[in-house]
Amino acid sequence: MPAKKSTSKNIIIPALELITALGIILFWIYFFIVENASSSNTSIYLAFQRSFPLADIGWLAPSLIIGAIGLIQKQRFGTVFSLAGSGALILLALLDVSFNVINGIYTKSPAYGMMHGCLNLWALLFGIYLIIYVWKNGIF
Repeated sequence: MPAKKSTSKNIIIPALELITALGIILFWIYFFIVENASSSNTSIYLAFQRSFPLADIGWLAPSLIIGAIGLIQKQRFGTVFSLAGSGALILLALLDVSFNVINGIYTKSPAYGMMHGCLNLWALLFGIYLIIYVWKNGIF
């Protein structure tokens, strides 16, 4: 399937990839400065969260960044890394939702539940949309 013609709209998805990657990096900075030190978090929550930085910072965020750069430059690696990042986003969302439901994270407080719910929903929906977008517009 050939790539579609370039339009100004084609920058939106790579921009969202970059914003998402930045958000992931900022989340980990916040987590280790604030949440990791908070006595209100359970040891189970902290252990769960501490298992993700390597995957998020070492694979997910770089995949989204490299994918965005490749899509902007209309290079094949943009398709590959955007697909890799989208799959990682979906996996992250489903793992988080599963943990959050089982451990009552969404009901900890309205604000806390809303924050986690929005982050999980973004990761899931953007991950799915990114697959569809790249499948229709990618360079193969």
